Amino acid sequence: MLKYIIRLDDACPNMNKEKWDRMEQLLDKYNIKPIVGIIPDSKDEEFSYDTIPDFWENYALQWQEKGWIIALHGLYHKYYLLKNVRTEYCGKEYQEQKDMLEKGYNILLDKGIKPTCFFAPNHTFDENTVKVCRDLGYFDFISDGIAFYPYREQGMMFLPNCFDTPHKISNDGIFTFVYHPNKMDDKQFKYLENFILNHKHNFDIGIEQILEKYKNRRKSIRDIILEKLMK
Repeated sequence: MLKYIIRLDDACPNMNKEKWDRMEQLLDKYNIKPIVGIIPDSKDEEFSYDTIPDFWENYALQWQEKGWIIALHGLYHKYYLLKNVRTEYCGKEYQEQKDMLEKGYNILLDKGIKPTCFFAPNHTFDENTVKVCRDLGYFDFISDGIAFYPYREQGMMFLPNCFDTPHKISNDGIFTFVYHPNKMDDKQFKYLENFILNHKHNFDIGIEQILEKYKNRRKSIRDIILEKLMK
């Protein structure tokens, strides 16, 4: 089996409307339903675009109604440095992380959005983050990790993502390609569409069925080798 998933990061009222509209139109054109990470209360100063006043009604809720997989993408998307790593979660105590995830989740719920997935800003999280996700029971999976197929670890399902740019990695596997529409240029949009055109059948995937199929899978030796090579 060879399947591809698109993940979109950094959706919020201060996102780049023009580029997100272009991405949405592209994915709708080929009936691709991505994972989309929504920041509940963005305080990231890098997102200096004009505020979209109808973001929650005409973007977030519409995505949910179309069947896009909604992810909780951090809380504020605001980093601090931990051993030269920019992170929002790593190194924080269990209770502090629990409070952060509960707050972010409830912000989205108040907007009518129910996230079924979590992923941390900058791919930086630790054991406490995973334990909180497991104990709260809010999420079906975490969109992160390195492996060829989904796996279970610390009581949570992981749908791994290894690469940002879509390309054929191997003849088998389930791979999530991570995009940040705010930062995309024309060349990247065209590359993505061309890749989709050449691999349309590989994007035909039901995430719920995939998670069920691999719900008891543990990392294989092949996964561990891939992880070491990536790191």
